[in-house]
Amino acid sequence: MTLKAPFYLWFALVFLITNLVHEGAHWLMAAALGMDPRFGLNIVRYAPGAADWQRALADAAGPVVTIVQGIVAYVVVTRSASITAFAFLYAAAFMRAVAALVSVMHPNDEARLGMYLGLGKWTLPLLVAAGLIVLAARGSRRLGLGWKDHVLCYLTASLAVSAIVGLDRYLL
Repeated sequence: MTLKAPFYLWFALVFLITNLVHEGAHWLMAAALGMDPRFGLNIVRYAPGAADWQRALADAAGPVVTIVQGIVAYVVVTRSASITAFAFLYAAAFMRAVAALVSVMHPNDEARLGMYLGLGKWTLPLLVAAGLIVLAARGSRRLGLGWKDHVLCYLTASLAVSAIVGLDRYLL
């Protein structure tokens, strides 16, 4: 199978949807815990004074939703060879891998949660990113995607994430 141009437009939109759902999960958990959160495209800010356990739960909510998205999408890809589901699987894997890389300078959700749980800064980010990347690779193999598809997916994903991060600076 070779991915066609309309897929890449949909693919970019999937990144926005995935990011909004991920950040929405942080926001919902923080709001449920009374943390007075502020929602952005790429970040949810919590009001000062929250307990560590509250921040840990709010930090965990986004990755949990993204992991579930990746697993569900993987199941759909393997059962029905859906390129739509593959877009959601790839988005989950790419976003958590990028978030893990960003932890070099600023600990991401999984890094903060790992430190809270005493697992260190890298255990959870590496496990989550690696697990989702393995699922995306298997999904890609199921679809029979070639190297050109992978290059275009990577470029589209990079542009989509850059646009989301860039736009977030103007919205929050």
